[in-house]
Amino acid sequence: MKVAYIKERAFLAMVLSSIEVYKYETLGLLLGYKGGDEFIVEYAIPYQTSIKGYSWVSPKPTVSEKIKKLVKNLPVQVIGDFHSHTEFGEHKAVPIPSGDDIADMEKGNIHIIVAVNDKKKDQKWGYGKNGEISGTLGDYHLSIAAATLKGSCSYERVKIICPSATGISYKKSNPKD
Repeated sequence: MKVAYIKERAFLAMVLSSIEVYKYETLGLLLGYKGGDEFIVEYAIPYQTSIKGYSWVSPKPTVSEKIKKLVKNLPVQVIGDFHSHTEFGEHKAVPIPSGDDIADMEKGNIHIIVAVNDKKKDQKWGYGKNGEISGTLGDYHLSIAAATLKGSCSYERVKIICPSATGISYKKSNPKD
């Protein structure tokens, strides 16, 4: 299974931009590094001027091209994108790509979906069975999943590793050792 390591600043940018426009979707670029079956997501840059709807979001083409051109001068590369899915009435948001999401995926890139729902109860952040992470923040429950394009019209899951969300286990060493 492919793996995505999400740095704290990227995690916070995706989560906060998704919550900021809750009930609308958000969209942004993922910057970092990729190689083999691994992605390192250093930054998530939301499109501030994207065209938003309740169940869709689209970047303004000229803005998207401008940002991608500017990124070429940075020591990171565009490795994919992220967007949110939001609760709509009785329909809970899930971090599963829609047909339109799959059609917009680029081969070799990572695509992250942040599903945002109203919180029913507190949930500590943790890993799910399909490589996603989920937990609560404020009044919201979030589930985050990643995927890459497989073939021309299907996707495969990417396991997310995000210690800033889920915590890390470590053993404190004894200074006398």
